[in-house]
Amino acid sequence: MNKIPVDELLRWRLSQAEAEAPPTPRASQLLELSRPWWETWPERFREALERVTRIQLAYGHAMAEPHRGRSGHPVAALIVQKVSELETSARVLYLNVRDRRLHLRFQLDASSEHAQQNFEVTVVSDPAALPVFSTTATKSVANEYRLSAELSNEVARDWERLKVTDRMPFRLILRAEETNG
Repeated sequence: MNKIPVDELLRWRLSQAEAEAPPTPRASQLLELSRPWWETWPERFREALERVTRIQLAYGHAMAEPHRGRSGHPVAALIVQKVSELETSARVLYLNVRDRRLHLRFQLDASSEHAQQNFEVTVVSDPAALPVFSTTATKSVANEYRLSAELSNEVARDWERLKVTDRMPFRLILRAEETNG
């Protein structure tokens, strides 16, 4: 049996891995991948933005429904999937801003058939209708999702005072992970 030194075997394996690896992406490709979806697909974003800003919610019911006791006002939400869109709302269950970091938990009022394991959530300012940030929301239980995101100084300062029972200064666009554009 041939005895091959370990360092020679490792060099051989490294050369194999380098040969099988895809080419290194160009800087322009990396920059393109880092752009938020609203810049990559501006027309699609404009359509989703128009639709989510038209959603009207009955804020008077927010405190009148006893089974919603642990949450406050509903937040307009639009679920964007590959072949359809669904207007719904979300209930903020937990909101905390500390050191410019937002921690948010919300429950979608949509049926469980529209639930995804993860959504790309774009938080849109209300009433200005401008994107604030986009991040991934991860499903925890039932239709509950959680997310964490870094905020700008101005937004963090404004949102530090928010309580879950306050009317939220944002709307949500939730994109299913398989949605591309």
